[in-house]
Amino acid sequence: MTTVFDRALTILDMVIAAELGPGGYPGNVQLTEQTGLDQAQVSRMLKVLASAGLIERTTPVRGWRAGPSYFTLAAASGDQELLRQARPRLRSLVARWHEPAWLSVRADILALTVAAEPSHWSAYVAATPGARTPVWCTGPGRALLLDHSDRQLTELLGHVELIGGGPRAARDVGKLAARNAEARAFGVVIADREFEHDVVDFSAPVRDADGVMVAALSVAVPRFRLADRQDEVASSVVEAAQALEATWHAVGS
Repeated sequence: MTTVFDRALTILDMVIAAELGPGGYPGNVQLTEQTGLDQAQVSRMLKVLASAGLIERTTPVRGWRAGPSYFTLAAASGDQELLRQARPRLRSLVARWHEPAWLSVRADILALTVAAEPSHWSAYVAATPGARTPVWCTGPGRALLLDHSDRQLTELLGHVELIGGGPRAARDVGKLAARNAEARAFGVVIADREFEHDVVDFSAPVRDADGVMVAALSVAVPRFRLADRQDEVASSVVEAAQALEATWHAVGS
């Protein structure tokens, strides 16, 4: 069965192939003809890909080309072994909690999803490869900043307006630093309504063999389904991240 996501990836492939070929940057009409979809469907999927930064408009031709997130995603995908080892960990978390799980890397002030296992409601969170979310108000973003000192957080985010996100998002760097200091002690970020209303992100860092943080493993749970399982979900995410590290390091050694 072909899904909307499959069709969007097909369009992305077409844009990349056209850009590398002699035809130049494709437009909406050309992509509509190539896919056989109606123009409205193609237009919607192009907007989704553009909002994720995977493609962008060219000027003055007004065609489409690869966007910044495509190159970031390609670079992150360079470590194929990490992504390969992450897949069973993500699937086990989804099987256990029936909630979306994903792996993120940092792209400046954004968390970029590089691998994901969705659930029926995963469209509401970042569990789609290529999705980008702010580092300061999401579980994976905050986990990717756990090694940052207060000074480093200020250098990274001091010029950024911390607006948007959910009702419990930090609104200044000092508050973010305090929350991360608390999370650092437990080795897991619990971002309660910091990005989506009534959703809790659980995120744990993933480190390479030298102890350098390279990614974050996350699960998102609606608060009404969380009940008294917060500690259990948090522990399972930490365990999955540690298991990912162990298998990844073993393969690379």
